[in-house]
Amino acid sequence: MNAADTRILIIGADPVLRKHLRGLLENCGYPQIVLCGAGRNVPAKLEEGHFDLVLLDLHLSHVEGKDFLRAIHKGYPDIPVIVITVQDRVEAAVECMKAGAFDFLLNPVSEGRLLSTIQHAMTIRELQSRVNQLEQQTPAWDLRHPEIFKEITTVSYAMHSIFAYIEAIQASGKAVLITGESGTGKELIARIIHRVSGRQGKFVPVNVSGLDDTLFSDTLFGHAKGAFSGAENVRKGFIEQAAGGTLFLDEIGDLELVSQIKLLRLLQEGEFYPLGIDSPGICTARIIAATNADLRAKQYDKSFRADLYYRLMSHHIELPPLRNRPEDLPALIRHFVGEAAGQLAKQAPEVPKDLAALLSTYRFPGNIRELGSLLYDAVSRNTSGRLDIGFFKDYIEKHGSQAQTRDFAPPPWFPKDKLPTLQEMESLLIREALKISGGNQSAAARMIGVSQSTLSRRQKEVGKTG
Repeated sequence: MNAADTRILIIGADPVLRKHLRGLLENCGYPQIVLCGAGRNVPAKLEEGHFDLVLLDLHLSHVEGKDFLRAIHKGYPDIPVIVITVQDRVEAAVECMKAGAFDFLLNPVSEGRLLSTIQHAMTIRELQSRVNQLEQQTPAWDLRHPEIFKEITTVSYAMHSIFAYIEAIQASGKAVLITGESGTGKELIARIIHRVSGRQGKFVPVNVSGLDDTLFSDTLFGHAKGAFSGAENVRKGFIEQAAGGTLFLDEIGDLELVSQIKLLRLLQEGEFYPLGIDSPGICTARIIAATNADLRAKQYDKSFRADLYYRLMSHHIELPPLRNRPEDLPALIRHFVGEAAGQLAKQAPEVPKDLAALLSTYRFPGNIRELGSLLYDAVSRNTSGRLDIGFFKDYIEKHGSQAQTRDFAPPPWFPKDKLPTLQEMESLLIREALKISGGNQSAAARMIGVSQSTLSRRQKEVGKTG
């Protein structure tokens, strides 16, 4: 959609700011601007206007502004809302994103930042519309570039839906967050996203787990000659090496908090500072991050910044575990057996017909990676020309019981000497949830699946009986 066809509604209590924003946008080729003061006429304006984007000035009362934002997001979820606020606080930004804002800008707003944000919003809206059409009107596996996805062996509808989503967001420069258990193929998906995007630069992977802040900064941003002791030459960081391409940050959940701040600035401003250089460099790489950690839980224990999480979540891909893709087991078994036989320079053994059914009973905590290793080991041991089903039964019996023990290991706060009563268990759960949430009752209630009022009441009851 071009600027001339884009209908924008500006909502705000300050008439001077409303007119100023309209002037900025009209000068930049956006003629279809409607102004609306805060009040009861906002819903009517939205209903009759068929708008493509909303600019919401939160220089209203805090409660009223948030109410408008939530109402717009609920009633018109496909319309991006850009919030303009004077509140330069992380908490305010996070609240806006949680309430449904596409982005937030600090007032006074620069013309360049405003236009860039609007263009991003319209691009994402068009991409989301394309995703919806793919989901509703065409089969998930009707891909424009099926050859790029051949590296992944799957007949799973869920996986092909992910492929369709990857094609739908190929033109976006926004960050992508890939989540999923260990061994589900997050880096492979990141490489495919890079290839589908058609970016001319390189794909540069970086595992950020274990990097302290100094090493993280040097690895990503690079340094000037003499920036620190031992810096005898200029070193380009991975951001520059990935210029025009894709920078893949694996294990993002393990990144130190001080490094998270630097990554947040990179995502927000598109700028970075090599060590020993005062002038910023411009990032032209697309950022893809991956983790097997629960980043929402990490927000509760304050080990991962909420504002960074929402920046990384511009596009999100959740890879399903292998146990949720049982239909893929026969094809994956054939693939890994053939691959192992080729690497071992031996003829591929026959696969028992009931092997896929047997393996479907195992949880595969290591997912695709574990399955590949298991089959490689089975092929390397085989001398009969047919895989031994007993080998797999022994593996499942041994590792399945270990996995079950791990799955149901009690947390550290669980009593070790005896089973607690139901009342004691309830008290323990409430206490632990409040501890993790830093005393925030709303967050604690969400964690244990009750309302805040229920949590508060149960706290009082436990206090009386305790």
